[in-house]
Amino acid sequence: MGKFIQIIGEWFQRLTTVQKRWLAVICTVIFSILLTISVLSSMRGSGEDEIYKEGERLRFISPIPPEELFLPDEPDYLPGVILGREQRSSWTEEDAAEYWQDPLRHGEEQWRVNIEAAIDEFLERVP
Repeated sequence: MGKFIQIIGEWFQRLTTVQKRWLAVICTVIFSILLTISVLSSMRGSGEDEIYKEGERLRFISPIPPEELFLPDEPDYLPGVILGREQRSSWTEEDAAEYWQDPLRHGEEQWRVNIEAAIDEFLERVP
C-alpha cells in the first residue's frame, strides 16, 4: 500500500500547474455527480415510504405525531374577568376581608424590620 501511495505522489509531482487544476476540476465534477445520485436515491426511498404513488392522491406521512408538534387547546375552565364592580360609598370589615390581607398577621413585621435595617446600612455606606 505504501509503494502505491509513493507512486501516486511521484506522478502528482510531475504534473504541471494546469494539469493539477484540470485534475481538481474533474475530481470535483465526479464528486458532485456521485453526491447528486446519492441524494436522489435517498429521496426516492422504498415503495412503502413513498409519498406519492401513481394513480393515488398525494399523501404525507409525518414522522412526528401532531400531538407532540402542536400545543393543545387551552381549557375552558379558566375564571372569567370581572370588568367592573358596583361602587360602594362605605365598606364593612366583612366586605373588605375578601380583598385585604393584613401584612402583619403572619409575622411579616420581622421581615420589614430586617429590610429597613439593610436599606439603612446600605445608605449609610453611600458617600
